[in-house]
Amino acid sequence: MIKRLTDPKEFEKAVRDIFDLFDLENEQYAHHFLKHDKEGIIRCFAQTQILTWDLLTWGNENSDGNYDALIAFMNHKDEKFGERIFAEYIWLSKNPKVGYRLFKTAVAEARKKEFKYITMGATMRHPDHKKVIRFYKKMGFLKDSEAYIARL
Repeated sequence: MIKRLTDPKEFEKAVRDIFDLFDLENEQYAHHFLKHDKEGIIRCFAQTQILTWDLLTWGNENSDGNYDALIAFMNHKDEKFGERIFAEYIWLSKNPKVGYRLFKTAVAEARKKEFKYITMGATMRHPDHKKVIRFYKKMGFLKDSEAYIARL
């Protein structure tokens, strides 16, 4: 069952459940040099006001009571462009039946909240990178920029 996560305890459970499912991906296919930090994510965002206004998050709770998919977007108040942007923060799904539904649910909410723009990302190291890019293009997204990282 897909639901919006605004309760800090529910958010924490969802993050822990989903990261347990994605340990291998986080080790092998994460961003160059960097791994997702579930404890940091929980510390930063597990607050009702943040989950209500700034990190809009949905999860899929399966019949076992565990989360197998999660999508989250930042309410990015972009000073450079003078716009609020619905910016993907994370999208992970081990349930192929709900990944797209999570995305559509989030987009519908963004439209209700009158966002004008949405941004999505894709990690280069993931084996499904090209598939993700094809999906974005099919959904009408345009490639806007690229980011590069190096060790200092």
